[in-house]
Amino acid sequence: MRFNSVGFALSVGMALIVVLFGFTLLSAAGLAGFAAGDTSSGIEQPVSSKDSGAVTVKAITAKPVSAEEEVAIAAGESLFGRNCAQCHAVNEVVVGPALAGITKRRTIAWLIPWIKNSSKVVASGDEYAVVLYNKFNKQQMPSFALSDQEVESILAYTISREEPAVPTGGVVAVR
Repeated sequence: MRFNSVGFALSVGMALIVVLFGFTLLSAAGLAGFAAGDTSSGIEQPVSSKDSGAVTVKAITAKPVSAEEEVAIAAGESLFGRNCAQCHAVNEVVVGPALAGITKRRTIAWLIPWIKNSSKVVASGDEYAVVLYNKFNKQQMPSFALSDQEVESILAYTISREEPAVPTGGVVAVR
């Protein structure tokens, strides 16, 4: 008995087409796959909680940004890559600390002089600066000739790259 490979290939191909067509119809009817609304922001998702069973919270999604913010974030990404990425990451400790949440720990008015010339801030005796300097083995961050607007762009970029907090149960705060 001879094996007809062309006939076999056609049979398998037709079977795949039938399966894909059926899946497409079921998906369109909302019975299989993902509905179009599954990727939109604001979807409610159950999160289990030890105390109260299931709690419904809003899905964590990226905050929409304006055209001006997009420009600042893009400029900040470029500046971050040229000036900061050798020692910092947004969500991981590298040589220096992770930058996620930096604007929650320090004000922008504090961060601008720190980023421009951290040794001057440490020398001023600023308690947080001294602790940070000592925590990272007295590794001095280089001074940068950046404008205030460039520093703010870097901060906008770091904020845009922060990973959302992983829920541990209960209600999750949404940005």
